[in-house]
Amino acid sequence: MDAVFINLDRAQERRAFMEAQAAALGLSLHRLPAVEAGSIDDATRATLGRSWERPLSAPELACFLSHRAAWQRTVDADAPLLVLEDDAVLSPRLPQVLRAATATGGMEFLNLEDFGKRRFVRRAGVRPLTDDVTAVPLARDKAGSAAYIVWPAGAKRLLALAARRAAPADAFLHAEAGLAAYVCEPAMAIQQHVLAGQEGAAGPGAAASSVQAQRKRLPPTLANLPFMLRRLRTQLRLLPFHVGRVGALRYRHVRFDATSPKKTT
Repeated sequence: MDAVFINLDRAQERRAFMEAQAAALGLSLHRLPAVEAGSIDDATRATLGRSWERPLSAPELACFLSHRAAWQRTVDADAPLLVLEDDAVLSPRLPQVLRAATATGGMEFLNLEDFGKRRFVRRAGVRPLTDDVTAVPLARDKAGSAAYIVWPAGAKRLLALAARRAAPADAFLHAEAGLAAYVCEPAMAIQQHVLAGQEGAAGPGAAASSVQAQRKRLPPTLANLPFMLRRLRTQLRLLPFHVGRVGALRYRHVRFDATSPKKTT
């Protein structure tokens, strides 16, 4: 399976971190240059950058466009692609899971990440990947875009929507496109800043990036009404998932692979 990590030209320490992990795991991992926030033209900022629940920051929009380039790579190659961000801590079992996922049909998206938040998963339809790793059907995920596999059918869906709308990359993946999505259990990756919060770990990505910066709530003005209506739509769309917890759905964590040495040190 082809594999890429998204990395800004100036983020040399993060690049070295990812390349060291790839060498240790025997992964063939290619660098995908990230879109620079300063390179985004005004027209894109005014259209895609204002098409979500609030105006996207320049780093958020750049991150989205970087992921969009990965989806295009998937379609061009007509083969599944592992997409990583450059602060993802990887499980030593990831190569084995990649081989299993390549041989498993019927998926458009497989989230490999523990973002420290609960997600809505389906009770039925769990698929084995290895002896002790499964693909759990996702009803609705919450956050995280640092480690996933996307198949060509899923990438085509994402690109069709991305031609007219944008969002933070994780929100776009998990809430906008309606993919046939699964989550790997246990998770095979975790971002450095999430791991730092869970374990007190440190590393080149231990601090959250500007993409994860907290955003202020928009004031209730007429100009902000389109954003507020989109936000309301998202909240209403969550209601069926919460109701579904009494039946077919569960709302729970999927934790990072505990066999990783990064987890236990």
